[in-house]
Amino acid sequence: MFINLSPKARIYISKEQLKFLQKYSKVDHFLQSKLSVEEVQIAKVLADKSMLVRKKLTADTQFAVNRRIRIPQYGNEK
Repeated sequence: MFINLSPKARIYISKEQLKFLQKYSKVDHFLQSKLSVEEVQIAKVLADKSMLVRKKLTADTQFAVNRRIRIPQYGNEK
């Protein structure tokens, strides 16, 4: 599925990544230490794609969902 990062930039994400975004879109921020091993890998990939904002703390990493992204309600699948 494609997600709109800006009006002219679309990024492809998988179904697992979409479920992760929907799960954590209601939360302001979350820590890497609270995630499972699979979720940590998904969070790192989404941060590389600019879907998540990453803030490095002294002992942990804090993630937040980028508020500028738009997830379409209808399928915009590849």
